[in-house]
Amino acid sequence: MKKYLISLMIVFALSACATLPPLQEMSNARQTIAAAKEMNSNAEQPEKIQEAERLLSRAERRMEVNLYELARDDALRAQKEAIEFIEWAISKSSNQKEGD
Repeated sequence: MKKYLISLMIVFALSACATLPPLQEMSNARQTIAAAKEMNSNAEQPEKIQEAERLLSRAERRMEVNLYELARDDALRAQKEAIEFIEWAISKSSNQKEGD
């Protein structure tokens, strides 16, 4: 019986860890999107930034209803979209400098 209770406590502890709000992931995504916006010299935002913002917004809505794993996935995808834009912008900038 004691082993059963210990096992049950471990399972509850592990499941509690898995359901923590993705606060760090959300913060990372926000910062990466902000950096991508700073690199965008156009008045219009490219699709990558718009998609990142859409994913981040969906992550925020999911956090409000305690869908933490889905929110975490959206935040990570949002950050990935923003990183891809930053990489593209850096590549474009270096190609323009080579052409000068």
